[in-house]
Amino acid sequence: MAGQYDDYRPIPAEDLPAKYAGCFKLLELSFTPPNDFDRVMTITGQSLQLITDGDDNGKRGKTLVMHAGYQKAIWELREGHLRYCPSQQRLWRRDPDIEDHPGERRLLNSWHPVKSIEDEYHIGERSNDRNRNYAVSSTIMREAKRAQWFRQVERGVRIDPCVWYRKDGHVVCIRGDTDMAVTQTFDPRNMGNQVVEQAKRICEWLTVDGKSCANLLRMFATPWLEPYKQLSFVLSGHGGDGKTLLLSNAVQRVLGDRKSFPAFKTTGYCDSGFSLNRESMNDMMAGMAFAYDDEAGEVTERMLPLLRALSTGATMSARVVGGKYYSMTPTATIVILTNMPFADSSEPSDKRRFIKVEMHPSEGRSYEQYHAIELFIREHPAALYAASCRLWEQGDEPEMVNLSPARAISDEMYWLITEILTNEEKCGQLVASRDAYRNEFHKPIPGDVMSLLGLANGITKVWGGQKRVVRVQDESRFDVYRQAVKAEEGDDGSPVTPEPPLPLELDSQLPPSLFGFECDYVPANPDKSAFNWKKLALDPNVDTSQVPANVEAYAVVPAPGFMVIDMDMSKTSGDDGWTVLNRQVGRYGTPAFPSTYLVRTPSGGLHAYYRLPEALRGKVKNAVHLKTSEYPDGIPVDLRVERKGYVIGAGSTVNEGDYRVCDLPGDDGIPEASAEICRWLEAIGSIEGTEPKRLRPSTQRSQLPAASREPIRLSLAQVMADDDRQPRREPRPDMTPVPEGQRNQTLHDWAYGRAANHPENLRQIEADLYERGHASGLKDSELATIWKSITRQLGKE
Repeated sequence: MAGQYDDYRPIPAEDLPAKYAGCFKLLELSFTPPNDFDRVMTITGQSLQLITDGDDNGKRGKTLVMHAGYQKAIWELREGHLRYCPSQQRLWRRDPDIEDHPGERRLLNSWHPVKSIEDEYHIGERSNDRNRNYAVSSTIMREAKRAQWFRQVERGVRIDPCVWYRKDGHVVCIRGDTDMAVTQTFDPRNMGNQVVEQAKRICEWLTVDGKSCANLLRMFATPWLEPYKQLSFVLSGHGGDGKTLLLSNAVQRVLGDRKSFPAFKTTGYCDSGFSLNRESMNDMMAGMAFAYDDEAGEVTERMLPLLRALSTGATMSARVVGGKYYSMTPTATIVILTNMPFADSSEPSDKRRFIKVEMHPSEGRSYEQYHAIELFIREHPAALYAASCRLWEQGDEPEMVNLSPARAISDEMYWLITEILTNEEKCGQLVASRDAYRNEFHKPIPGDVMSLLGLANGITKVWGGQKRVVRVQDESRFDVYRQAVKAEEGDDGSPVTPEPPLPLELDSQLPPSLFGFECDYVPANPDKSAFNWKKLALDPNVDTSQVPANVEAYAVVPAPGFMVIDMDMSKTSGDDGWTVLNRQVGRYGTPAFPSTYLVRTPSGGLHAYYRLPEALRGKVKNAVHLKTSEYPDGIPVDLRVERKGYVIGAGSTVNEGDYRVCDLPGDDGIPEASAEICRWLEAIGSIEGTEPKRLRPSTQRSQLPAASREPIRLSLAQVMADDDRQPRREPRPDMTPVPEGQRNQTLHDWAYGRAANHPENLRQIEADLYERGHASGLKDSELATIWKSITRQLGKE
């Protein structure tokens, strides 16, 4: 200590113990073993010689000047093992090294919160114990705040070599800083970028959509990275969907009892009136990172005030049975796991405060899949937290999720929703009569129902004269219930299949290559046969880059890396290909089944054009009506891939009729086949080395990658398990020069297709037309004529 604290003086407060300064300066390590009352073991594995009163002549027995625990705390403050965290206004103590290894004890850069000096250093058993001197603990706390003398702890997360903490209002990540002390340190074993990505996929698999996934992921690092105490989380599900498994393994098992309180009970905590139960839970939650209720019942409006106070860290009373009351500030992030309704209000502050996560139902999933999550967490305890830190690094705003209400819709709510929807159709207003409700149920509309549905009281004259009504105030909240009721009305046990798009009214049937679909064009006959198509496609002396001239029909041969999904009509009374894709992949037009270049066949079938992911190139079979357990006679879908087959192109006329474009891709051109499509291809056995599996509706998410003790590598299975909800985007549309002799028509069709599909982007499309036209050798006057023709056709002139 020599020199470092020569000028140190404690703050001369009124309650400063007289012997504090002496202990601070005189405490030293000893080489003698801690086998007497005046020596104790320290965190370094060495003995600390305590300060005593008395003499060595035996006339007066030696006694400690203050309890050994206080002296040890003063020494740890001096040596940097006990530190103050300004953002939490709490002391933190270094974790001891308790591993079995040779050599000296290691000084770990991991910390745990100190509930109180007396409890942490085992000073007395009760609040009125004579060994306790609260003036000493107050002095230690006061002195620890002096940053000029004592190092402090930042609120943040360490997963070596990364440290995340808040700086200038944002979460930042620094690498390689081994000295910085933060409030949470995780074991970095088996960590890597691929492990973090797999943790994200686990959250995607456990939740119903991207918003719930993001909120679930955000939860893990919230106690240490949220800007101020605000957020609580509601995990809503249907039972057996992994909520408890996730919290017990990823939170309780990883953080332990010092930082996680698994016995929080929402109903008991929110009981009205005086409750020792509440004060006891407050005491047990003091200093915790998480507190969760894994069997919460229905949360009603009257319970929200206390939950709000916990969520925002309002000062509360706490005590242990038999002890005195004391004031505490909640630090724990509250997590409510429930299969019952959560009656949050429509207040904007509550929407920000209670973060919703809707879990994916467990139907169709096996124990082994959930067990794989457990094994993964044991193997990679920090993975979910690292993924969460990266999300916080991107921003602080959680997603707004309205929980699916289908299981919680009462008869009264159902009447209100259907009445509002009926009035919307009849008179264009989202209202329902309060008097009609009273006549139906003989009571007024309950306030909690109003809050759940996003309704407010109002008056309308739509029925003649002023009538008291409730009207929709929060449309986003009401829309969730609208969709639930509509789904219930039309539910026959399978998802509703949308109608396919109708053919577009185009001056010319635009070929797929205009949108980035690489292919060969070869002549076809009226009976849809294309003789020598493969020979022509592979012959370097034959130009197959343009649609053949002067033919009634032509064939499209997908190039390597491209695929056409041919959805046939059913030859029996069963499902057609369009229905199969929409049920087992997802609704057309969503990220699962992205909009693309779509062609309707004369029989009513459809051709969907896609790029193949890099991992699937060369591995997809050219398949015709593959047989599965669900479709023993064959799925009404063909696959034409990578010069292994062909389809008849748009604009062709065959014996049965015409092939016509009915949808166009966006500005990015032909989209890549989504993860859902890739998993579906695997499920039907159309990927080399796979066998058909039992197909499920699109509500079933990806198969969870099994946990393994081998290092994780990006494999084909992992690529197909990647639930990336956004289609990959190309940096720019095709801007390659067009050869002379084809320039005007090609550029017209290219720009027209983009403009017809994206009328909001006409200015950029016009600029791209001039850029590509100049590169192709056309003058401004010619390009102006092309653009004028396009705008006239679109009615934009």
